[in-house]
Amino acid sequence: MEASEKTAWLSILTNMLLVGIKTVVAFVSGSLAVTADAIHSLSDVVSSTIILLGIKISERPVRGFPYGLYKVENLVAMVTSVLILFAGYEIIKTVFFAPPRPLPTHIPMSIAGIASTILITWRFSKYELKKGKETESPSLIADAQHIWTDMLSSLVILMAFLGSAIGIAIDKYAAVIVVVFIVRSAIRILLDSVRVLLDASLDHSSMTRIREIVLADSRVVKINSIWARNAGRYKFVELDLTLRVRELKKGHQVTEEIENRVKLEIGQVDRVLIHFQPLHRDILTFGLPLVEDKQTISEHFGEAPFFRLVSVQHGKGEITNERLLKNPYINEEKAKGIKVANWLLENGLDVLVSLRDQAGKGPGFVLGNGGAEILLTKETSAEKALTMAESEVGQNITQSTHSEKNIERNAALT
Repeated sequence: MEASEKTAWLSILTNMLLVGIKTVVAFVSGSLAVTADAIHSLSDVVSSTIILLGIKISERPVRGFPYGLYKVENLVAMVTSVLILFAGYEIIKTVFFAPPRPLPTHIPMSIAGIASTILITWRFSKYELKKGKETESPSLIADAQHIWTDMLSSLVILMAFLGSAIGIAIDKYAAVIVVVFIVRSAIRILLDSVRVLLDASLDHSSMTRIREIVLADSRVVKINSIWARNAGRYKFVELDLTLRVRELKKGHQVTEEIENRVKLEIGQVDRVLIHFQPLHRDILTFGLPLVEDKQTISEHFGEAPFFRLVSVQHGKGEITNERLLKNPYINEEKAKGIKVANWLLENGLDVLVSLRDQAGKGPGFVLGNGGAEILLTKETSAEKALTMAESEVGQNITQSTHSEKNIERNAALT
């Protein structure tokens, strides 16, 4: 049995205990107010039972409801908010509009009994609210607020007993204050339930966190659009991304990794749907590690003193931008290759032209995950190697475009 179900069972047992205590106090004191409160707690047993059933129903897979029955919990929470409002109405009716009642007897014993119910409801409402937030269960959170209103109701009765003991009627003033809190709590639960039932967006902090997780992946160029909503305690996320990839297979791999990361770091995510489109770039940035003469390609990646970054317009071969950067990590003792790879990605690297294969090494993993391509060359002259790289990448892009169109055509025919 999961935590939410255990808490719902505890809620039923707690309300049954309250019914027992209030029944005894009503019998001893003869107080009509306590008798009404005992009946109210008996109805809370039914309410808690409905919440338990709602939790169990919401977890059942149903073929006709592909997105699940999670919103049953929100429906239950909305019903609970109405019950809370009704509890406030009952307090007002009892205190202001009920006919005069005879003074209760055995006041000290009655006060002790009512004080114990206040303590029980206060402690359990805090516990249930904590569990509701941990499991993100809207029905448990609503039930915790409902039990909290029971505590306030018992507080009004306690005020009435104390007033009777000293000969002052103070229950009316306490009732007004209590009802204000009750109405505020009920309206908040009602509005939260309606927002979820109408598929309102997730809260701002959750949306911000999802954006941070997605954009932390260097292969994500930008988030074109993002949608996320609640259904019960679960979340559904949809993303439209532009990825720094050329192959569809690589793109699907990236989306699976992002999906797993979102589910891992954001609690209670049921589903993440990601649509992506590869980044079609008219300008590619080539990077070449150079030795001190700034004309010859270095055999060492992390220890290359300079990097030449050349931005070339695809199809035309025109250089739009050229930079000669000094390696800022050349004197690092550890992981200099990985640091250089990340630094190059930050500077917009698309293609690394190298004399040595970086596959299976740290820099290779970093560049590959960042969507950068590595081209091997035997040319030591930077100019010749750059010309060769431009030609080869141009052919690869053309082949990749034809391949993507064939895949899309086959998928459409299927």
